[in-house]
Amino acid sequence: GQSSVLARAVSIAAVAFGVVWVLAPGEARAGVGVTGKQGIEIEGPRNRRGFYIGPDVGFAATFFGKDLMPSMKIGLSLGGGVTERITLGVNVHVSPYLKSGGYVGFGGDIELTGFVYEGLYLRLGVGGMGMPRGPNDNGLTGGVGARPGLGYEFFLNQSAAMAVGLDYDIRVVPENADGDLEARHGILAGVRFTWY
Repeated sequence: GQSSVLARAVSIAAVAFGVVWVLAPGEARAGVGVTGKQGIEIEGPRNRRGFYIGPDVGFAATFFGKDLMPSMKIGLSLGGGVTERITLGVNVHVSPYLKSGGYVGFGGDIELTGFVYEGLYLRLGVGGMGMPRGPNDNGLTGGVGARPGLGYEFFLNQSAAMAVGLDYDIRVVPENADGDLEARHGILAGVRFTWY
C-alpha cells in the first residue's frame, strides 16, 4: 500500500545516510592531483573545509513500472565542508526527459558526502523534483525521496576537482497517471566539476 512504499523509501534513505556517516574516515582525501613536470600522482589528504561550487551533468534511466524513460540531469551544487571528511550542500537541477513530449523536470536535493579513501566517496541526496505522471503523459507531478550514490573525485589542480559517479534515485510520487502512490526508480551516471 501507500504506507509501505513510503516506509521503503525512508528506510533506504536512512541506511544510505548511516553508511555515509560511519564509513567516512577522519580526513577527506583526494584521489590524484596534477603536479607540474611529475604529471599525475597520488596525493595525501586534502582539506575540503570551506565553500565549494560546481556544475554537473549526467544521463539517467527512470523506470515507470515496466516502462523506461531516458533523461538527462543538469545541476549546480554549492555548499561547504562540515569536517575534513564530510561536505554538506545543495544540488539544484533540471531534467530534460527524452520522451513524453520533451517534458523538463525541476528539483533539488540536500547532499551529504563522505570521502572514504583517497577520492572515493559515498553521497546521499534527499529532496524532491517534478516529473511526468507517466511515460506517455506530459502532466506534472512531484516526487520526494532520496538519491544515494558513490563515485571517485580527483583534483585537476589545487582548487578544481572532477568526479565521476553513479547514483540510484528513488522518489515517491503521490499521483501517477492512475492516481496512485508509487515509487519511481532511476539510475544516473554523471560527471561533476567542483571548485573548493
